[in-house]
Amino acid sequence: MIILCGHGKYGEAIKNSLEMIAGKQENMYTVDFTEDMSVSDIIEQYNERISASTEHVSIYCDIPGGSPANAALLTKKKSEKVRVFTGLNLSMMLSLAMGESISQSLVDAKESIKEL
Repeated sequence: MIILCGHGKYGEAIKNSLEMIAGKQENMYTVDFTEDMSVSDIIEQYNERISASTEHVSIYCDIPGGSPANAALLTKKKSEKVRVFTGLNLSMMLSLAMGESISQSLVDAKESIKEL
């Protein structure tokens, strides 16, 4: 299972864009982080998704040190099946959707950053 989260509706926007390119993503979910929410609220949403899954969960967040990432790290401390990644972007998710490994998707994301 993959959970996308970022400030505002960033995770949802990434998923929608990804599905325009790669089709419906069955095992991918989003958690929004809005101004009226706390880290505890995000953790609660993560836990709802995680409890519904018997498999490993990867949480992708927009920026390190942000509330979504901090909530993900706190969630990871209580569940061995959770991995947390920051730097969420469309290139990274497209790589995963096309069957690349997590490690290759991270390389692809880094390589996609360039001045044209």
